[in-house]
Amino acid sequence: MKRFTSIVSAAFAVVIAAAYTIAIPVQPVSAQSSAALSIAPKKNYVIEPGKSVKDKLTIRNLDNSSPLQLTLRVVDFTFTDDGGTPKLFLAEDAPQTTWSLKPFMTVPKSVTIPKNGSKTLDMSVAIPAGHGAGSYYSAIIYSTGAPDGGNVGLAASGVTLVFTNIPGKVNEDLKLEKFGAYREATANNPASYLFLTTDEPQKIAYTLKNSGNVTEAPAGSITLNGWFGSPITINNVNPNGSLALIGQSRTYTACIKLKDAEVDFNGQKTKSTACDSPGLFPGYYSAKLDLFYGQNGNRTQEIIGSAGFWYLPWWFIILVIVVLAILAFVIWRVYGWVRVKLYGPQYKKRSSRRR
Repeated sequence: MKRFTSIVSAAFAVVIAAAYTIAIPVQPVSAQSSAALSIAPKKNYVIEPGKSVKDKLTIRNLDNSSPLQLTLRVVDFTFTDDGGTPKLFLAEDAPQTTWSLKPFMTVPKSVTIPKNGSKTLDMSVAIPAGHGAGSYYSAIIYSTGAPDGGNVGLAASGVTLVFTNIPGKVNEDLKLEKFGAYREATANNPASYLFLTTDEPQKIAYTLKNSGNVTEAPAGSITLNGWFGSPITINNVNPNGSLALIGQSRTYTACIKLKDAEVDFNGQKTKSTACDSPGLFPGYYSAKLDLFYGQNGNRTQEIIGSAGFWYLPWWFIILVIVVLAILAFVIWRVYGWVRVKLYGPQYKKRSSRRR
């Protein structure tokens, strides 16, 4: 009996040790913005070669005490990580990127906005005739002072990202790198893809590598199947139409179950959505990803992926160990009873003397 108890204790220790090695770490995502400035965060255009688009930039000063003097400048940007945080090239001598929209954009150089007021400025994007198809993008920086230069994250007074697609035959190449249950970054842990977890996962994620010459906004669905219950379908895996930039590995996340939430923004209540507990049963889950992407005028392409993960909460692990221990004890007692019945009481006496 002592030997049996030691075996059960050792098995319990192995399960505890394995539960702490459950994730593949990736980098966390963060962003910043100004509290005194209200602008459009993004502009999207489709412009044929030889044509142009004229648009408006509406800028609002949220400061009730003083006017806002802004300098406007167009800079290139790339990505800082696998999320949506851009990295701006602020240096005056920064090399022009291959996807730069700077040569084709015209914006005012400065503007003064009265306190708690707004102004609307003219801007334009003109694509020269004969220009090749693809995606081009740059950023408009609204700053209260001259930048110091260097490559920094999104921390200026304000930024509008401007994207332009030039139609035609393009090189589209989006490949799936990772897919599975996902845990967002916290103060103590980086973001992680999960294979074994003791905490109920609330998100499924996928990472795509864009090796083409156009930005891509994938769309599609994810189907989750477990040992118990009905399949769970996530119908919109990119609800914001987030883009995978040229050369970027972009991670997209989707809630397994959504709930309505109320957000307080500048004193106003707005409705939003957040992840809710999906109520998963313990066990193994398989996930299937079905994505589509493609620019207008080009062939729609499909990406199919599959993944799996174990959800084993601590209460379930302890329950399984207790049940196995009881089952092993019962089998051991039944085995001894059967031996006694087969070989007689003398077998029981011999077993007692050996112990």
